[in-house]
Amino acid sequence: MKRKGFTLIELLVVIAIIAILIGLLLPAVQKVREAAARMKCQNNLKQLGLGVHSYHDTYSRFIPAGNMATALSWHVGILPYIEQTALFNKVSQNAGSYLVVGKYDIPVNNKVATFLCPSQTEAEKMILAPTPPHNVNFPEVINNQPPYTTHYYGVGGPAGVNPTTGVTYIYEVNDATQGRMGKQGMFQRTDAVNLSNIIDGTSNTLMVGEMSWSPGAISPSNIAGTRFRGWARGCENPAIGGAPVCAGIKTISNAINAYSNTLFNEMPFGSQHTGGTNFAMGDASVRFLNASININTYRAAASYNSGEVLPLD
Repeated sequence: MKRKGFTLIELLVVIAIIAILIGLLLPAVQKVREAAARMKCQNNLKQLGLGVHSYHDTYSRFIPAGNMATALSWHVGILPYIEQTALFNKVSQNAGSYLVVGKYDIPVNNKVATFLCPSQTEAEKMILAPTPPHNVNFPEVINNQPPYTTHYYGVGGPAGVNPTTGVTYIYEVNDATQGRMGKQGMFQRTDAVNLSNIIDGTSNTLMVGEMSWSPGAISPSNIAGTRFRGWARGCENPAIGGAPVCAGIKTISNAINAYSNTLFNEMPFGSQHTGGTNFAMGDASVRFLNASININTYRAAASYNSGEVLPLD
């Protein structure tokens, strides 16, 4: 009696066809997944933008880059405006170092999803380095673990020369070790910035940007370890021995995704999204900026009062 079934050749052909179909399907699945992650990232920035404006509605000024008295970041101050009041109420607001027990350890042991881009899967915590995954001797380590970080940073302003006026942008800090800290961005540690100050227009001014890139093998591993900090860490006060830095903001001097050995205050914005990164604008709208954007246009958008309004498209 003749048995029915597949020959070996027919079976191999079917397996080959299935493999080809899977190969065609996987990129489509990955594109859908990244599209969803990018949308979630944009939604996070939208929530932060609205939170910043809600803070302005309450205090008639935009939230400072950090609280100089408590050394905590604007991320802490924005918590009540992004539905995280319970976490905010747990944080000590006493003056002094951010490392005082009850001030920094409580927030950074908590993962706040609004502060994290889902496309960056390697660095939910502070240190991103291939080996070891984190440095247990780093002074910010809490309970032998690195703290949760943030992928969204306030724009402190531009560094370089105004392309319209030819005048150098103003810096609050120009430190040889830490880099420049802009004085013309919406996030400032000493100046009070409000809506009436944004003479370049809120829709033309960058407010909060995404910094979630992974340099991988193309950049020194120490770059990965230096750009992230615990999300509650704010501005240090040089008057009492602190470094001239604000961990929660960045000055725009480098191009998007410019993986380089850059000083801390000038770490470039960038992302794992293909082709560029997301920003919340001064009016709380969200835009995706191409990594190939003209550097002068990009820097101009980081200032709120320099009189240079260049098209971002």
